[in-house]
Amino acid sequence: MLSKIGLKELPEKSVLLIEEDLGCIKHIFVQKIGFEAVKTGKRVVYITPKLKEDVNRQMSIYGLKQLENFEIIENFRDRGSLLDVCNGDVCIIDPFTSLFIDSDIDELINTLNSFMASSRKDNRIFLLTSDMGVIPGRAERIMRSLVDGVIQLLVAYSGDRINRFINIPKLNGTQPLDRMIPFTVGEEGIAIDTRERIE
Repeated sequence: MLSKIGLKELPEKSVLLIEEDLGCIKHIFVQKIGFEAVKTGKRVVYITPKLKEDVNRQMSIYGLKQLENFEIIENFRDRGSLLDVCNGDVCIIDPFTSLFIDSDIDELINTLNSFMASSRKDNRIFLLTSDMGVIPGRAERIMRSLVDGVIQLLVAYSGDRINRFINIPKLNGTQPLDRMIPFTVGEEGIAIDTRERIE
């Protein structure tokens, strides 16, 4: 899937934010990226407040089966121990912002800074999903400014049609895109229009 938006792989030593206004596309997106990472020999830790059986059920809809190096840590609520349990090559926290609804900005900043330090020191990739608007606007802007990349999954309505796009306003090591990348969601998961690529 990454190759379809012009990336050979995830940027190494990075913290990436995947945002969506409302919906489950961000979950499918990071789960698919996690499965692709496992296929390249990486160990993935998927941290979620949801139950493991619910995550597996959602993944199975799109043909994603449980793999040995894809560990799901379910029913997670202890944001203070995030870095302790993020011990894979790729750490997915889905949804990240739900853990910080009642926290102050300093705690959010400290957590993100610890992820940034760990990504560099331990050659680790963090994927953080966000429901836009769940945390205050200032906290969202700070979060976007601190991470290495922001991938936004957007929806536009045209009559009775739903059009979906990927917008990448920030991704260290790449040139900014001058347009959004259209995609659809079907039985195979996310299908990206391969005519649009990151250069």
